[in-house]
Amino acid sequence: MLQIILCSELSRVTHASLMKDQIAVQNLLREKLGEIQRQNPRYSLRSFAKKVGVHVGALTYIMNGKRNVSRDLAERITRRLLLDPQSRSEVLSLFPEKRKNRKPGLTLGETLEPRYLALSAAQFKVAAEWEHFAVMSLVKCEDFKSSHTWIATRMGITESRARQVTERLLEVGLLSVDASGNLARSEASYRTTDDVADISLKRHHEQSLDLAKESIYRDDVSVRDMTTITMAIDPKKLSMAKELIRKYMDELSDLLESGHRTEVYRLSMQLFPLSRIEDKGKTHYE
Repeated sequence: MLQIILCSELSRVTHASLMKDQIAVQNLLREKLGEIQRQNPRYSLRSFAKKVGVHVGALTYIMNGKRNVSRDLAERITRRLLLDPQSRSEVLSLFPEKRKNRKPGLTLGETLEPRYLALSAAQFKVAAEWEHFAVMSLVKCEDFKSSHTWIATRMGITESRARQVTERLLEVGLLSVDASGNLARSEASYRTTDDVADISLKRHHEQSLDLAKESIYRDDVSVRDMTTITMAIDPKKLSMAKELIRKYMDELSDLLESGHRTEVYRLSMQLFPLSRIEDKGKTHYE
């Protein structure tokens, strides 16, 4: 009888631990969908399914707890949602580790050192979330004030968000506090690991596109410029085009940052294929 009771308890504990991973994914999906829909009420579940990389029917079953998520699918979802390393680690730690992916020196189920993850998450957010570089540029404006209220008003964000951003910039060394107690740009360099940079830059570019769309409806044409050109090109010249774009952006930055700096702008230039790239033995053009 005792053995039967113990087996029953073990089964109940195992079931509960298995449920934690599924609930974590369900909550993650609901949270991210809610965040997007608060910014864009017309955003559909079908669009979200495309973003996540699963069929809309399967996504509905997952979010309603009617379909379980494997570790492989959990990895894909966290990757497609561009989670920072800390959040991604927290979700995937609930799923059994695949033995073939074990790293030397780590036991099964062991995760990366927490301090490293926390630092990576801070670096990730600086590169991924637009407010950080915006505040860094705002510091260079002539009328800048080291006040979270003033920063929030100028950036159109909440005061708590302004505080969070400045504290994170101080944490990674991109801002410092001078002798007078004012915020100042730091000369410290900024670099993330390649995997962090790859995901954060994807989110960075995604936010740039969203910000540009908002500007179309918010800002008068006299204070913005959005120009497009559609052309048939020789893909072999793309590397030359990238060099010219970067040179142009550097020159334009030098021009606009001279004189009286009173506003923060972002220049985003998108050069991308509209036609489907032909497969000629290469996955992309350098």
